[in-house]
Amino acid sequence: MKIFNRLVLLLVLNIWCIQSYAQFKLSGKILDYDGKAELKINIPLVFGFYKENSVQIPVEKDGSFNIVLPIKESKFANLIYKRTFHTLLLNPNKTLTTNLKDTTLTLISGIALPENNVMQKVNVEEYPFFFKNDGGNEFSNLSFLQLKEQVLNPYFTQRDEKIKIVNASTIAAKYKLLIVTELKSIAYNYINDYARTQVSNKRVVDSLILQVFDRADLKPLTFPAGPQYFAFVDNYIRFLETKAFVKIKAEQIPSNQPIPYFGISLDSANVIVKKFDKNYWRWIGATHNFPLNIVEKYTYQQLVNLYNNKELRPFKGLSSAFNNQFPQSIHYQDILSKTNSLHKMLSENETNANIQIATGFEKLNSIAELIQSYKGKVVYLDIWGTWCGPCKEELAFIPELKTRFKGKDVVFIYLDMDEEDKDSSWREFIKINKMEGIHLRKNRQTIAPIWKELLANAKDKAEYYPQYFIFDKDGKLAVTKALRPSSKEALYTQLENYLK
Repeated sequence: MKIFNRLVLLLVLNIWCIQSYAQFKLSGKILDYDGKAELKINIPLVFGFYKENSVQIPVEKDGSFNIVLPIKESKFANLIYKRTFHTLLLNPNKTLTTNLKDTTLTLISGIALPENNVMQKVNVEEYPFFFKNDGGNEFSNLSFLQLKEQVLNPYFTQRDEKIKIVNASTIAAKYKLLIVTELKSIAYNYINDYARTQVSNKRVVDSLILQVFDRADLKPLTFPAGPQYFAFVDNYIRFLETKAFVKIKAEQIPSNQPIPYFGISLDSANVIVKKFDKNYWRWIGATHNFPLNIVEKYTYQQLVNLYNNKELRPFKGLSSAFNNQFPQSIHYQDILSKTNSLHKMLSENETNANIQIATGFEKLNSIAELIQSYKGKVVYLDIWGTWCGPCKEELAFIPELKTRFKGKDVVFIYLDMDEEDKDSSWREFIKINKMEGIHLRKNRQTIAPIWKELLANAKDKAEYYPQYFIFDKDGKLAVTKALRPSSKEALYTQLENYLK
């Protein structure tokens, strides 16, 4: 019996070791390599394209490359070269050799060749015919019935033909299920994106999305599923929001009664969204409509996004709900570590003298009043909001900007647009992100006169976020719609012109 137990233990340890060191080997050559263009691979954590999931692949002078990627389960990935994305399926302990030339990928050899040949054949992430590369949109003003005939029916017929090709292939059944799930999911996602961004009539948009999502299969054919499936989960929850509020209006459901598909009242939902933001609301939608194994992976991605954006309050609320629901989750320790990290960032900047809240900003009605305090210096004004995704993306480029102008006569002023109930969250956010500079906050109503002041002489009077302005050393507005921090050298030159 002891010998048998030892054998079992050894077998378990061997399996554990194999899983722990599971990897995917990707190699190949870039033909006619110029030595400049970067080669990267982006492997989604769960879903979505995020820069932190990209790995740069070292390329030799002759264009050859070789990289070992830690892969414990099947993963879809994008090989990126010259702004072209090539979708691959990475499986543990497999290999793939490829050739790249300009925007063309050729698969050469490797154990992962069969499933990736099928991926290439059906072109899983193929851009649909109804999205025009030239920006034109011949379908935008069609009726719902016309869209159904000219867009939905031909597109889903095309998708079903691809599914037939996958099912007729000789690859392993588990890979067939994985690829088919992605094909089904991406079709829903593309139609959703198209309806919400390209169709002009709101009723047609609602009808189109209802037609697609009401008939969608919520469960994947296999688990874990790929990133397109989890993007579909996200889109489906947003679809349920729309459907729920249409139902509330049609049936005149009181605000203290449960919202359809979410199980809580509108009054409670408003409190939750104000306190923890919409991520918590979507957590409720996920738990009411999807299996828990789906909810766990989907919510973990949301938590990672909140952490990367350094949003402490929404992170705390969602992580608390997650840990209560999944106390044995493999992500538990990582979430705890991220919570401690955010608190540490906040603590380190609580007394940072370079993060200054403008005195009496609540009563300030003119930005010129504040700018006058900094005569003799160039002012770079950033209008943003803690709710604004593009605003937060620009924060990643600010350290480089400030390093470039360290010791020079440049002042950074941040005008945030958030409502009064977000005041403490705003103060936390600027400290966690170490946003050194001068800060003030206005709500939607009180920022209106400042927008009018800033855009008085501008041709483009759109009040979008983020937006940037440069004031010269005399305190005069020199540049409206100034370049963003991500413009780097172009922005630096713009600022230097006013330092001379």
